[in-house]
Amino acid sequence: MDLKRVGENLSFRNIGLVYVWILEIVIFWIWTPSLFPTENTIRAVLNGYTLAGLAALAVLIPLVSGAIDASVGGNISLTSVVCAWLLGSTSLPVPVVVLITLAVGAAIGLANVFVVVLLEIPSIIGTLAIWLIADALSIAVSNNLVLSSSALSGPFGTVFSLASWDNFTIPILYLLVLTTIIGIVLTQTPGGRYTYAVGLNPDVSRNAGIRVKWVQSRALVIGGILGAFAGLCLTAHVASASPQDGDSYLLPAFAAVFLGATQFRAKRFNAWGTILAVFMLATGQYGLVLTGAPQWTPQVFQGFALIIAMGFSSMRGNTGLSRGRWRRHFRSARRGPIDNSVPDAAALA
Repeated sequence: MDLKRVGENLSFRNIGLVYVWILEIVIFWIWTPSLFPTENTIRAVLNGYTLAGLAALAVLIPLVSGAIDASVGGNISLTSVVCAWLLGSTSLPVPVVVLITLAVGAAIGLANVFVVVLLEIPSIIGTLAIWLIADALSIAVSNNLVLSSSALSGPFGTVFSLASWDNFTIPILYLLVLTTIIGIVLTQTPGGRYTYAVGLNPDVSRNAGIRVKWVQSRALVIGGILGAFAGLCLTAHVASASPQDGDSYLLPAFAAVFLGATQFRAKRFNAWGTILAVFMLATGQYGLVLTGAPQWTPQVFQGFALIIAMGFSSMRGNTGLSRGRWRRHFRSARRGPIDNSVPDAAALA
């Protein structure tokens, strides 16, 4: 056994979130010993924050390719409303409604492709515009009303939310399966490695023969479909749909993805780090609720987590600048021009 490698794998730098998560559990266990250390807490955290995990996966794929998809909130809102309206106002069977809803998510992804890849508008600006448009459409489709019907709690509700094992609901299974698939595809397939290469340096990737626009387009469309799937699960979870309901998932999704990027050896956006971050953040927020803290404290906790996540990611993760490289770049800046050479994208892929 290589003890040095084991030590590196278990180091705080590599799996710091695990230790933070354990610390959270210990603190809330001591703080509320009659409420926190129960099976109900585990079920509440897993069942209640699975949708945040699905939203985070929708954000993850475009970020790996170097694009920021800020439209996920509007995507979830619109697809949730479309799903509820189709189930309540038409006689279409559930599988057709599901396909149409996923197609709406794909269309949002294609809209992002148009503004980000074809028009070359900065992704944060372009996808924010798509978010606003999707939110507006969710209001138009719902007539700014809460949509509900018995169809939302029938077979549709069972398939996308109500089915459970020992009170652990089926979206947890969806999240586990999707995380596993995305993790394998990103790390074990050429397409995943090309996506990482494009996200690291699109110019070098293009020179190496990688179709950068195609890679980013594919990532944005997949992100749109994943966002629509989160919208389906949201509709089933609450047995209704309201315009702009998905907006609340935007910042938690980005916080989880950036915080998850600080985990594991790769120091890059990754599926398992993202889900670990989702439930670490969920434990903190739920623990604060159990302690009777003011209603605004979970939002403050979430905001600080996003700031910390962005700081750690920019210094150690996706920019490719470890602490040592920051020092070398600083020393080079004092001596003279910085060496901007980057590794060959083919090797990175």
